Amino acid sequence: RSLETFLNLAASAGVTLWRVGRDGGRLRALIGLRSVPALRCVVRSARCRVRFGRRYGLPFAWRRLRRRRVLVAGALLCGLVVYYLSGSFWFIHVRGLESLPEAALRRELARLGLRPGVRKHAVDLRLLAERLPLEVPGIAWVGVTSYGVRVVLDVVEKEPAPQTAVQGPAHVVARRPGLVLQVLALRGTPVVREGDVVRRGQILIRGEYGPAPRPERRPPGGGSGGPGVAAQGRVLARTWYSEYLEIPLEEIVTTRTGRVLRRTYLRIGPWLLPVYWQRGHLSRYEVERRRLLALPGWRDRPPTVELLRETRHEVQVVRRPVDAGQARHRAEQRVIARVMRQLPPGSRVEAVESRIVQRGAGFIGVRATIQVIEDIAVQRPLRLPNG
Repeated sequence: RSLETFLNLAASAGVTLWRVGRDGGRLRALIGLRSVPALRCVVRSARCRVRFGRRYGLPFAWRRLRRRRVLVAGALLCGLVVYYLSGSFWFIHVRGLESLPEAALRRELARLGLRPGVRKHAVDLRLLAERLPLEVPGIAWVGVTSYGVRVVLDVVEKEPAPQTAVQGPAHVVARRPGLVLQVLALRGTPVVREGDVVRRGQILIRGEYGPAPRPERRPPGGGSGGPGVAAQGRVLARTWYSEYLEIPLEEIVTTRTGRVLRRTYLRIGPWLLPVYWQRGHLSRYEVERRRLLALPGWRDRPPTVELLRETRHEVQVVRRPVDAGQARHRAEQRVIARVMRQLPPGSRVEAVESRIVQRGAGFIGVRATIQVIEDIAVQRPLRLPNG
């Protein structure tokens, strides 16, 4: 009966209660902080006891924070540091470079004002994108995009000027010796045919029309006296490349032992703050990093604050023997890679042969021969007699 009296008195006193529930001879309810003073009069009139179980809400949270001033000061300081660091560019990434050195481009960027740590308001990225192609030879276009504290430069290099055809009369000669497989003369008179063995510099397509004159009637300068043209064509030939390589009979590889150390960091801009780490020491290790949490960046920009998990895997150095078959295979692959870099487009490797020519202390010498099908035609100017 006292519970009903308590509820009636609370309602008449303007005390708001919600989520009211009865548990035997007890009453459970929620009450606002402002209604607590009025509740005291109701309790005395109803002759019952009140006990506060849980206290939650902004007033109680603020009271707890006031007792932890160091925590509040640290959070405010951390927020100020993050805010200050987010106002600078800390990472500069360059994409699209092929032939130009990246170090020279970064020096030019620093001269124009873009360097790690510079304030965002101190750099005009639009003006930088316009000036960079004018300052650095070999750059055709630059796109500059900022993602928070990161700047990405997409560089398009100028294409090298194509080699212009020889002006005036010219022969097509062999760039290297080989066995002719196909002759396609677009202009001029072919002087070799399928199955001929040619040497370097030998004429393949003459830059003149008509039959070749006899040697005693050939005028000085290599011409025939006929109308001179710039010979053009394609001559496919079978060529051979041979190289000698020394392959060690022992290789050094790293393998994981299974022992790991895990550490957790809080990344704020370029700074890494350790949060958790396992004690221990690894002499050699490989590092793997994984993002655990990240504060969402502004729009499509990457996060500037994230929680990272770093795993260090211990590795050990193992020496493994290399047999003769593996050594020959590695020599063949290296020679193929070297040769393909200097071949014209459209060339293909037809066969590979290798043999061991020397055995030394800890190595073997391998002679690898590559058989290639390639275009050996190249123009050479033809000097015609004056008059």
